[in-house]
Amino acid sequence: MSTPYLITFTPVNRFFFGSSHSFAEGFYVESMKYPQPTTILGCLRNTILIQEGIVKDDGTGRHIPDIDNSEAKELTGTSMINGLDDSDDNFGVIERVPPVFMVKQSDVGIDDILFPVPADIEQIDSFFRYIKYKKKDNAISSYSGMRKSFAILSDKNPKLPPPSSLGGKDFWDAYLSNQQISYNPAYTDDRIFKTHISIGIGCKNKDAGGGKRYFKKTTIKGMFYTKIDYSLDKGFSFGVIVWLRDNNVLKNDVVLLGGEQSPFRMKIRPVSDSIFSSHPITLTIMNDNCDLFQKLATCTNKDKLVALSPLAFDENVNFSLAGIMEHKIIKGIHSIKTIRKIGAIKSEAVCMIPVGSVLYPEKSITLSGWKIPYKIGYNCAIKTERRG
Repeated sequence: MSTPYLITFTPVNRFFFGSSHSFAEGFYVESMKYPQPTTILGCLRNTILIQEGIVKDDGTGRHIPDIDNSEAKELTGTSMINGLDDSDDNFGVIERVPPVFMVKQSDVGIDDILFPVPADIEQIDSFFRYIKYKKKDNAISSYSGMRKSFAILSDKNPKLPPPSSLGGKDFWDAYLSNQQISYNPAYTDDRIFKTHISIGIGCKNKDAGGGKRYFKKTTIKGMFYTKIDYSLDKGFSFGVIVWLRDNNVLKNDVVLLGGEQSPFRMKIRPVSDSIFSSHPITLTIMNDNCDLFQKLATCTNKDKLVALSPLAFDENVNFSLAGIMEHKIIKGIHSIKTIRKIGAIKSEAVCMIPVGSVLYPEKSITLSGWKIPYKIGYNCAIKTERRG
């Protein structure tokens, strides 16, 4: 029987998680704030093989396989993850990796577990306010490319930006019971994520030097480029709960995450803190009760779904979902590279509905998604009643 572990990743310094945008497409790039599930999974599989001595450093900071053997397949599985639509979801001793969250901890233990706040609230002074809406029948509207016989009227203040904040246990307890939610200024993005701006000149490798900051990857010599990366405030780390079939397969280590190989201190421990069983979101994750498609099968027009992870599915599922949705509040659309291979070299970016988006279905629907996404931390959602 597998055992759940809490694994935390604390950045050593600054970090950069890439998206589908690079200097090949323009002169400005910005790191994503959270590592993608595929990034976490790749790090865990690679670390297991390194710690077992199956993958070794080649002396240049890169790791190469010692031999292609059956022990490696037993430990980390046979899935190549050429795309989220792959049929092979064998990851060896790694059974399930739910979505990434933020951990606030001190010397005495874990203080709180944080997830991005849902998109159906906005901040008013020291409180969060629920956005109200009305369904207006006998109207005509176009929604997700579909013609509807009703319209949704919202009282959202168009001058207010979406709340860039995280919610801990107190927030989610209040939100899921439709109670008044207090605003915690210590949990805003700009308090937790420290922004760093680098401005440099594009060059070829041989031109780097002179004490200036140069950008060498996919840049044009002599052109100016801007790059934004992040660090975390003291006491905060990325966290994920991982189910492992081998209790001794992972040890604390310094690991590399992201396309620019940012270093993180990885710590692993059994899930034992009481907050995991009292926090409504982590409890849902621990009970394996956050599969988007299972939630859709039991929805009514009095329910809403809040995305706890990026949502990714094919065009057919997307079309079916659009057909049964009354409306959605989505925090933009993310496009991630290397989600589906379309050849030996090229990869296709897939658009994803981001964390915190809120879906309002009119009825239930039975759908089946790809095998891999939910297993590694995509397509996770929590269902709750709409606010009356």
